[in-house]
Amino acid sequence: MQRKLSRSPRIVGAGALALLAVLAVQSAQAAVATATFQVTATVLKACLVSTPATLAFGSYTPSTGTVATGTTAFNVTCTFGTTYSVGLSPGAGSGATVTTRKMTSPTAPAGNETLSYALFKESAMTTNWDDSTAGTGYTATGLPQPYTIYGAIPIGQYTASPQVDYADTITLTLTY
Repeated sequence: MQRKLSRSPRIVGAGALALLAVLAVQSAQAAVATATFQVTATVLKACLVSTPATLAFGSYTPSTGTVATGTTAFNVTCTFGTTYSVGLSPGAGSGATVTTRKMTSPTAPAGNETLSYALFKESAMTTNWDDSTAGTGYTATGLPQPYTIYGAIPIGQYTASPQVDYADTITLTLTY
């Protein structure tokens, strides 16, 4: 005949309690050692510039007595404290300068293939945005800095061919 072992909940509970007491004593006797170490990094100067959207003047009428205007914008983001400058090229038009840029049209008759315009740094349109990247110009905050390019087509350009599209390509240069 087999004998059935019975375990009293009191005996099991007492055994578990004794085991916990032994583990607690061993933990209290554990030694601890610590060490410290350095974490370093060197942040290098870096900048990003967003691509401006097309500066679209829309339709131009030389006789309106009003300068045709348009704007586009971009952001510059550089590491904090980085000094930088932004220059705009004269453009791709033949004979273009930073004060008189020239849009061209491949479909306009010879002699009528350019339309002059200018790009400015402020809404008053008094300071041409040149291609100079000399000097520092701006100091970065570490956050995106917005800039607006203001464009104007002077009145009275009657030699431009009507019903023809004119375009130019400007290169924005960020120097830091």
